Parts: sequence; C-alpha cells; structure tokens
Amino acid sequence: MTPAVSGPATPQQTAALPLLTLDFDGVICAPLLGRNVGIHRSFLDAGATPRPARLWPRRLADPWDHLRYDLRRPLPEAGVALATLARVRRLIVLTGRRSSPERWLRRHGLRAHIERVVINEGPLRSPHFKLHAVAELGAAEHVDDDPRTAQLLAQQSAASVYLRDWPKNRGLPYDAGIARIHDLAELAARLAPVGGC
Repeated sequence: MTPAVSGPATPQQTAALPLLTLDFDGVICAPLLGRNVGIHRSFLDAGATPRPARLWPRRLADPWDHLRYDLRRPLPEAGVALATLARVRRLIVLTGRRSSPERWLRRHGLRAHIERVVINEGPLRSPHFKLHAVAELGAAEHVDDDPRTAQLLAQQSAASVYLRDWPKNRGLPYDAGIARIHDLAELAARLAPVGGC
C-alpha cells in the first residue's frame, strides 16, 4: 500500500520509503531533437560475462559531455512527476553517463527531488553497471528507456522495472516483469494515486 504523505516528508518518513532509481537521459532529460537514438534494440545474454566499456580520457570526455548534454531540456512532465514521486519514493538518479548531471538538475529546478546522483565510474557498460548499482543500492524499482537494460534488470534483479515508452523501444519480446509507462507522469499516477499523497 502506498503511504499517505501530505506536504514534505520528515527524515523518518523518507527513510521508510521504497527506493526508486531513475535513468536520466530519455526518462528525465529530453533527447536532442526529440529523437532517442541511444536505445539498443538487441538484448544481452544475461549469462555471458559482461564486456568492458570503452573509456575515453576525462580531459576529452568532459568537454564532449557538456556539448552533448548541457543544452537539453527536461521532458515536459519531469518536474511535476518528480515532485509527486518524491512524496512516495526515495529517488536516486542512476545514469550510465560518466559525467554528473548535478548542475543540469539544479539549473532546471529538479535537484531538490533527488536524494542522490550515481554515475558510472567503473569499467562496466551501462546495463551491467545499473544491474550492480540497483542491487547495491537496494532499489525496489527502476525506470529506464533502454530495452537491453530493462530486460537485464527484469531477468537478473529483484527490482520492479518500468520502461519509459519511446518509438524505438516498442515491439520487442520483453520479459513479463517489465511494465511499460508512457512517461514519468504515468508512473507518478500509478505510485501516488489521487488522495494518496
């Protein structure tokens, strides 16, 4: 049952809330020109050894990340949905990015809703990084837009997995444990029903 919370939660109430991790790009942050091209339509072999990520030197990667990400806008529903979700869940941004979106979240007035931001600083590619992070953090739920990440989490983690709808992630044979949502507003309506917050 969803806890009834009115107004800001106390630290004790917040600590008792389930943890929801959220991917950043394509879930909170809008893709460039509204086209989410970073989605992978092929699934990973859950039993295979993860391949290491290709890592660029930070001196090259940081300026490139700023060019790629700084001018993007939040998805239209993100602000209200995050405020609603923060009343019934602890929220952690869990991104495969290797640079932090903290400044971007502050600039767009979204940081206050987020308990913590976790970026990928290790050798794993994004799906396996998120699989390990979800377990380490003890997340009850995760929202992503990438089919291979959602599928891997549904198969290998105990978290409930929500897939944020994009045209490129439709029509795949997903695990039955994946729930498709139109956007964060739909998830907020599911998790914080009217009268429940």
